[in-house]
Amino acid sequence: MNISRFFGSTSREAMRQVRIALGPDALIVSNRRVNGGVEILATDSSSVPGGATERAPMPSSAPHQAAGIRQQEMAPPPAADNVMGAIGALRGALEGRMDDLVWSHQMRRSPVAVNLFQSLLSQGFSTALLRAMLKRLPEELGARAALQWVRTELETHLPVLRSEDSLWQPGLALALVGPTGVGKTTTLAKLAARAVRRFGPDKVVLLTTDTYRIGAHEQLKIYGDLMRVAVHIVQDVAQLRSVMLGVRPDQVILIDNMGISQRDRYVREQAALLASAGRRVQRLLVLNAASQGDTLDEVARSYTQDGGTPLSGCIISKVDEAIKLGGPLDTAIRFKLPIHYVSNGQKVPEDLRFMSAADLVDSALQVRENQRPLYAPSSGDLAALLESGGQSAQEQQAEEERRARVLPRLLSAASAGGPIALEQARRAAADLDERLACAEAYDFWRDLHVQNAPVQDGAAAQRAEGLMRAACQEVSEGNVSRLLVIHADHQLAGSQEQCSFSFLFSPKGQALSVPYYQRQTPSQWSDVRGVRSMERPGPTQALNQAMQVLNAQAQPVNLLHIFEGGSPTMWRQWADLEADWLALIPGATSLWHKDGKTTPNALGKQLAFHAIPDLAARLHLETLGRAKQGEIALWYAVEPVQLRQRNAEPVHLDLIILRTVRRHDGKVLKTRFALMHQGAGSEAIAPASLACYMMLRSEVQEMARLLSTVRGILPASNSAFEEELNLLAAAQLTMAAWDLLQAPDNLGVRQLSARLLGKPGLKSSHAVDALVKMLVLKEAMS
Repeated sequence: MNISRFFGSTSREAMRQVRIALGPDALIVSNRRVNGGVEILATDSSSVPGGATERAPMPSSAPHQAAGIRQQEMAPPPAADNVMGAIGALRGALEGRMDDLVWSHQMRRSPVAVNLFQSLLSQGFSTALLRAMLKRLPEELGARAALQWVRTELETHLPVLRSEDSLWQPGLALALVGPTGVGKTTTLAKLAARAVRRFGPDKVVLLTTDTYRIGAHEQLKIYGDLMRVAVHIVQDVAQLRSVMLGVRPDQVILIDNMGISQRDRYVREQAALLASAGRRVQRLLVLNAASQGDTLDEVARSYTQDGGTPLSGCIISKVDEAIKLGGPLDTAIRFKLPIHYVSNGQKVPEDLRFMSAADLVDSALQVRENQRPLYAPSSGDLAALLESGGQSAQEQQAEEERRARVLPRLLSAASAGGPIALEQARRAAADLDERLACAEAYDFWRDLHVQNAPVQDGAAAQRAEGLMRAACQEVSEGNVSRLLVIHADHQLAGSQEQCSFSFLFSPKGQALSVPYYQRQTPSQWSDVRGVRSMERPGPTQALNQAMQVLNAQAQPVNLLHIFEGGSPTMWRQWADLEADWLALIPGATSLWHKDGKTTPNALGKQLAFHAIPDLAARLHLETLGRAKQGEIALWYAVEPVQLRQRNAEPVHLDLIILRTVRRHDGKVLKTRFALMHQGAGSEAIAPASLACYMMLRSEVQEMARLLSTVRGILPASNSAFEEELNLLAAAQLTMAAWDLLQAPDNLGVRQLSARLLGKPGLKSSHAVDALVKMLVLKEAMS
């Protein structure tokens, strides 16, 4: 069957073309308005295969309908019904075929979509979900931005329980259903422990309908005895109604049920039993995370179509046994089953977690070490399949050739430093995508200058949480369990507005993201979450809040907070937080060392200093103190000190002293001092690394000047929501501009941006202009 496309300025003109080409009996597949005209898809009716007139049978039907259906099939259908049936079947076949063609074409022209499809398939997600999602993937996104887009899409559509409080209400009746062996009884015991903590043992009742499995009710009775909770065993509807009606209205009832295979007819009988309980029962389907995706799909389909009350959601069990989590999350999305809890072990009640959509998606997308999926196609497999489409490959090659002709002329026209090779521009655009700070800055820049979408309440908070997750994911992929948080204040030029930003770095100094800020204006204090107050918090309170917010979001990644200043009273309070922090202090600060008072300046004259070996490997920065890194040496000393106060326990800290030394003559250029506190149980940090972090903190001061420049190029805000998001965007763009200057592996990007600016080299004063040029270039290359 051949489908032809016709276009005309009006419907009459398009239909005239159809009649000329295919005759008066042409079959119209679809028509729609496009680009100011009308597009019609049509086919010759003689090319329709004979089998197309027969409707495909439904995949499943209820047993009591079978006889009626067979009788209907025996009667000869009217002619009109035959025609409508043929048209309906043909339209369905054509829509399916066109959908396949569109998807195939997108996969061939988008390597990013192919890689994402293969990666997500290997994580257990279904082809149905991935096709529906990746069809909407913006083509201009690079690999990192596309993965973040997918992460956001999954979080948005993954249904989860809003809060535990919304579930645990007095009078709740909750039943767990599902196949045998998925862990219903153990999970019910964990839920019972949660209920006892909330309401007390006298307000909780356990009930089981499982009289088939040997030892089932004995197991539940043991749990009941341990928690001092009443346990009832019922065998039929009458006993169930009797128990349910005999329970007080304020008591919570938890019901364990016999495991039934999804293909067993007793699934419907069990649903009818619970529906006849005489009290509304919420049913939660227990999904085994270690099961195959097709099995989970069959289980969910069977239990959602069992004729009982609709499922209220699901619990994912046996996560500790599963190698991938895509299957249960995929099932929850497609069947709209809010995830209530996740069970990750046999311990009662510890191994039951309440997780947000973001946490669940992060767990599903986490790349496990040495994981090579055997039951999903590799990138090579998909590439081989895609190469079979010769026509699309030729079209893609033609498009690439056209871009190769046009883009160099555009690049040369935009460059003030001579012609630029297309391959050089491509490498630079790809390098930007590999740097998290630059990739996130590009997303902000597109939102502000290209898409210009309206900003809603909470947009800044949502974006900030995404920046934190992206940074945590970045270091986790490198098997690193720590992030550096550099807190820096900034007075905005020409205004009374003051901001405090929290910049995230990797332990080697790679710029990542800016997930948090606090802002003080003459009228109010606010932060990126939208929290506002008319009273300005003190320095200790403000930093405490920043630490607590970021520590909560970063779990399980550890944070080291680095800041400047403070006082003995503030350091003592921060030590009580059990957080890891490094405070840069003046050399005249009063400290207690051994048997008397001293200062960092005085101690620095007594201590032995050690050179930091392989500095370039420890700190990935192009310059240190406005000099090339190779021209500078760092020497450090460390000594335990105390903060003492009358009628209080001493606080034990480490004093780190850092000397910046010029290599060619040994002159000490600057000496810095810091106090280090590590929380209980934190992994020890080498003193040489702490000295490098002190140097990194001093280099971040350059961002203050860049931030003022960045804010000058951003569009004006039309609302408070836009102002919140614009400030976050300005901070991320500033970090990207700094990264452009400082990252040693950004050399190619620096060289290209300098040529675009017509400069022999890239200086700090050119950083923002260079970043904008590169973002425009990346957009053109997309």
